[in-house]
Amino acid sequence: MEDQSHNQPMSASDVDEARDLRNTLLFGGVLTFGLAAMILGTSPRLISLQIPVLETSLTALASAMVTVGGMYGLQMNWPVKTLAWGALIMYTILVSLGVHFTGAPLTPMPVLYLVVVLAASFLLGRRGATLIAGLSVIGYGIVLLVEFNAVLPIVDIWELDFSPQGRGALFVINWLALAIPAVITSQLAGTLAQRLKRSNAELRESERLRDNLTHMIVHDLRNPITAMLGGVDVLLMTMSGIMDAGQLEMLQNARHSGQKLLGLVGEILDINKMEAGKFKLTLSPVNICDLVKRNAEAMRAVTQLEGQNLEIVPCTEPLVIQCDQQLVGRVIDNLLTNALKYTPVDGTITVAVEITAEHTITVSVTDTGPGIPKEYQDYIFEKFGQLTSAGQALKEKRRGTGLGLTFCKMVVESHGGKIWVESELGKGSKFAFTLPISGPMDTLIRATRS
Repeated sequence: MEDQSHNQPMSASDVDEARDLRNTLLFGGVLTFGLAAMILGTSPRLISLQIPVLETSLTALASAMVTVGGMYGLQMNWPVKTLAWGALIMYTILVSLGVHFTGAPLTPMPVLYLVVVLAASFLLGRRGATLIAGLSVIGYGIVLLVEFNAVLPIVDIWELDFSPQGRGALFVINWLALAIPAVITSQLAGTLAQRLKRSNAELRESERLRDNLTHMIVHDLRNPITAMLGGVDVLLMTMSGIMDAGQLEMLQNARHSGQKLLGLVGEILDINKMEAGKFKLTLSPVNICDLVKRNAEAMRAVTQLEGQNLEIVPCTEPLVIQCDQQLVGRVIDNLLTNALKYTPVDGTITVAVEITAEHTITVSVTDTGPGIPKEYQDYIFEKFGQLTSAGQALKEKRRGTGLGLTFCKMVVESHGGKIWVESELGKGSKFAFTLPISGPMDTLIRATRS
């Protein structure tokens, strides 16, 4: 029977720990290359260090194997804590070997112990860092002890006249110079890492509770809003003939506001589903040129009322792609609505579709509005992100919810595409997104299997 434990989704804390371990392994690989560089330094053409090539080469190879093995374990979703313990213990042992083969007290190489202790602080917490610090102190003590007692000869990489047997006090001081910083580092860095993790966990829990509360409130709002809209529709159908113009306008405004509120509820629920990975795409072949043209033409009456010009760049050929027609249509509508909000009278909104790569199409909506400041161009795609300067000053009465572009970003990225904005103050903005012609491969596979 296949082991299902490796297929279970990782929690947010596990993801953070896996990322920290991956960074530690990558840094271990960098140090391995540094050791390899020292081996090259044995060449007379370079520094000409007196380093035993075979022993240091084997140490570097073992370090590389630890890095590769750790990466493989992460790829296979093995327990992060177990991998971290194994990797850090092996790195500590290899640092001890590397310190010996590169001159021990004659070089600054023992500082690598502190690097391993610092990594242990974030991967294993204060207790784990204390144990790794203890292992480092013991390992370095053994190296100095065997060299002082001539069990192993000290590697004199600088060709200095140095006798270990006559430098006992120096060896003790050298050992203390590592032991004290290692213990202090394990306590300070371990405490800091634990506080950061605790704060991160509390923040995540707060966000989870907030999202759950928001989802519950928003979900419960849908039914009363729908009932209210139904009542307004009944009033419009049965009493519009006996109402004066002012009363009819108030009722129509109430209906319009209710529809906007219902749309906001739908956007929040859809975004929550996407964030939770519960929103499924319904893929089908779609002529993207026809979809863009149809949605843009639906906006033409509104642009005419606002005194704006709408230009639709015709496609040179039909472009059929695999996508969720309803969701992509909503993305196009959101971008068009956004352009309509900020385009002044006599301004122009241009919509275009083109093939920009071998298997990619790009849809763009360009306006001649006030433009977007550089510092806001990434922020506007975040949840509830809105402009607070030029765009708001132009049409404050049309201020949105700050969810439209977030929805667009999630839909486009779920299709395997990307969305961005190009803008310059006073010269308008261009919102564009790409979609793969064949559709997102993993979604196609799921659709085929189902």
